[in-house]
Amino acid sequence: MRFLHCSDIHLGRRPIGSPNSPYSSARYEDYFSAFDYVVDWAVQNKPDAFFITGDLFDKRDINPDTLARTQSILSRLKENGIRVLAIEGNHDKSFSANESWLRFLNETEYLELLCPVQGEKGIVFPCISIDGFKVFGLGYPGFMAEEMILKASSFLEGKDNIILIHTAPGNDNFIPGLVSPEVLKILRSKVIYAGGGHLHSQLAFPLEEPFFFVPGSLEYWDVWERDSKGFYVFDTESGTADFHDSRRRERQEFSVFPGEGDDLDGFVNEHEIHRGAIVLVTVTGSGEFYVDPVRLEREIESSGALKAFVRVRRTDREITLDDYRLMSARDIEREVILGSREWKELGARGEDLVVAIEKMKQSQEDGRYDLFKESVDALLEAIVGGGS
Repeated sequence: MRFLHCSDIHLGRRPIGSPNSPYSSARYEDYFSAFDYVVDWAVQNKPDAFFITGDLFDKRDINPDTLARTQSILSRLKENGIRVLAIEGNHDKSFSANESWLRFLNETEYLELLCPVQGEKGIVFPCISIDGFKVFGLGYPGFMAEEMILKASSFLEGKDNIILIHTAPGNDNFIPGLVSPEVLKILRSKVIYAGGGHLHSQLAFPLEEPFFFVPGSLEYWDVWERDSKGFYVFDTESGTADFHDSRRRERQEFSVFPGEGDDLDGFVNEHEIHRGAIVLVTVTGSGEFYVDPVRLEREIESSGALKAFVRVRRTDREITLDDYRLMSARDIEREVILGSREWKELGARGEDLVVAIEKMKQSQEDGRYDLFKESVDALLEAIVGGGS
């Protein structure tokens, strides 16, 4: 059997801000374009199955356009005889255990949803057999991820098993729903392939002879995200997993060092700005230099960029009030937290706190108060643990 595995597609996502702005409209289209590209690949190369390991949608509540376009894309797989198996991610899940748009797509036969259910003797994991292989769906277990992995490993027989779960290996307590590498290794002798998600960067675990694969998101959920993104194609006969890059909005990244001779006033003239690209500029320096991020962003956009983001990092002194006036709210938060003596005394790591706070804010904006509470709990536990 040969199957394609993708995750974290986030259809329907729009950047925070005006939903009718050119940037918001373009980014809304980008997520569909990225998914379209993967489906086109599948139609041309005819895998036996198409796996989606969570976060097909960006929010639990979607508009009619998002649903209709999703159905249209999935229908192409159905018309070409390619089975689509999916699990829910944290962005897909509804407050009600029995409601989600993935359940609707299952009922209307656009995909087959593998969703754990509570039975009389505990959690029951649904299973679908394809060409002699059993595919189990564990969904998004959240803080119960490790417990779910242990439970699943207890009933798996043989090795012709495939697990789909919206999680990834990691020990970072600030990201709910990850599984420690030690627990994941229990699955090594139980599965031929474990498909994960949740993290937006591609990884294969462990580095030598991997069995757990996270393809990463198809598009940049956050424009500052790093590392590879795409989809895996796995061949059960050869045991090989081939990674394919997804097609994403072009992103140009530049580093500018004013103290080393770089001229901010001539930035646009000295750099080739690609039309329609997202441009990221990091200005790093010491001593006396001045940069107006907003003005520079507008200049870059007037040169053809879809959107520009400029951030300033000073290496020789603390950020002043004048500096803060020229920084975005996100960068201000980051600088305040990274320089906080109180957090350091608690034993907390600044970068982790930045990530945790951003996730709490996003959960609140999405209306996902269950995830917001998980993030708060994880943050508090990590702080207490770090300072004990």
